[in-house]
Amino acid sequence: MSPTPVPYVRQLYHFAFDPHSRLARLALGEKKLSFEEVPVRYWEPDDAFLRLNPSGLLPVLVETPEAGAQGQTHRICENRALLEHLEEAAPAPNLWPQDVNARAEARRLVGWFERKFDYEVNALLLHEKMEKRLIGAGAPDIGAMRAGREALKDHLRYFESLLATRDWLAGQSLSYADFACAAQLSVLDY
Repeated sequence: MSPTPVPYVRQLYHFAFDPHSRLARLALGEKKLSFEEVPVRYWEPDDAFLRLNPSGLLPVLVETPEAGAQGQTHRICENRALLEHLEEAAPAPNLWPQDVNARAEARRLVGWFERKFDYEVNALLLHEKMEKRLIGAGAPDIGAMRAGREALKDHLRYFESLLATRDWLAGQSLSYADFACAAQLSVLDY
């Protein structure tokens, strides 16, 4: 007989226009796990947040046992750990494909969005249009904006080529890869 799951109160430390935070919110919503949003102004130094995650990166999920429940508080920092944790703690619906090859492809694509897409597209476009305003760093650099838009076109062509032979980005079922794509694109769209 398996143990009864511990009921948790969840707090998600995030920034609304951070694609990584948005992916965490989408995953929690798809898993139907309630959580309290704790906005973080990542561009302003915050010792309390750095004690939660010394890297200073978002998102951070803190799970505290509900009043009267036995268990420990868990702190899950950044998306790679957060997505794996959610899949194990709340397996339905499965957002990593069951097939080992499709699961590897979904993980590859999530990594693509975390590193390649984020570096080539969002590091330019979001920085120029949003972050510069937040930190008072002046007007957007048109050359950087142009480079980000060109990179976005290349990425979109690649995703289109994947979808020409698949129902979803990583294969035949909805996965974290699709949510990672949606999170990145929706922040850009805003």
